[in-house]
Amino acid sequence: MNNFIRPPVSYPASVVFVDDSDRYLDALRRFFPDISTNLFFTRPQTALAFIRKHARENSLEFAPASACLSENGLERFAESSAQRDVLTRDSRFAEVAAVVVDYDMPGLNGVEFLSSISNLRCAKVLLTGVADETVAVKAFNAGIVDLYLRKTDTDSASRLVHYLKDAKNRHCSEAGWLGLGENGTTYCDPRTRKVIDEVVAAEGIVEYYWRPEQNAILMFDRAGNPSVFLAWAENDWISQAEIVADESGPVDLLRQMAVRESMPVFWPHLAFRPGKHFRTVKPRTVPGWDDAFYCWTRIEPADVGLRTLTFSQWRSDRNQHAHG
Repeated sequence: MNNFIRPPVSYPASVVFVDDSDRYLDALRRFFPDISTNLFFTRPQTALAFIRKHARENSLEFAPASACLSENGLERFAESSAQRDVLTRDSRFAEVAAVVVDYDMPGLNGVEFLSSISNLRCAKVLLTGVADETVAVKAFNAGIVDLYLRKTDTDSASRLVHYLKDAKNRHCSEAGWLGLGENGTTYCDPRTRKVIDEVVAAEGIVEYYWRPEQNAILMFDRAGNPSVFLAWAENDWISQAEIVADESGPVDLLRQMAVRESMPVFWPHLAFRPGKHFRTVKPRTVPGWDDAFYCWTRIEPADVGLRTLTFSQWRSDRNQHAHG
């Protein structure tokens, strides 16, 4: 039996809202103002066409990772193949992570709408009136909807905000690398994930991706500026120091690493390479984990090391197309 993990990945994905009432959609826009990833439709058939184009099919490829998954089909996804690299998929921001649809629509009600996309892997939310609650409960029990909310409830909008945030997190996680073994496990620890959330909030990060080749997380802020986040537990420090020693690296670097005075960032490489430039950053302890440290540092766009469309570029291109 093999242990599979999905190290952290996050990027803005799309949410589709469907309601024949313009007034209600306008009310929702106040809670979901980013028009690049929040899409509002009054015509169900138009919305269905968009969803079918941009939502994922249910498949083993996007099955959630658990502590022990041993299905034969998963083995082929535990690899560093270009096809599995979400960062190289320019379509990722248009991917539909969730669909929010009103029940009471002429011609096609909300349950029928969601039933028609049951083969697609996205969170499905049904908005109802008081009289529709029995129908909503049946749809939920049948697995057609993941959540139903009454429009008249005072907290329905705030509940929807929190639910969609979680839905988008799940969507991104399932798109990330499916890792096997120890590589990436430090980033999966809840203590490290909390630090990542803090860095994201403090530095205005809007997207980030674990990179297996560097055992690091590549981040981009809203303007598309790149940065790197590193987290090393004790075994990471030991293995990195051994590589420096084996490659006859700087003695001062080994001394600084031994006392956790400096944390080398070898990006875009995984470890020390003779003759290659690297920088050092002062490491900080991961709270609640005494032998784990992290650092965050900006890098030059030329150092990203691969062709990628950032959210900043995608949003700019989309806006130009809309006004072109």
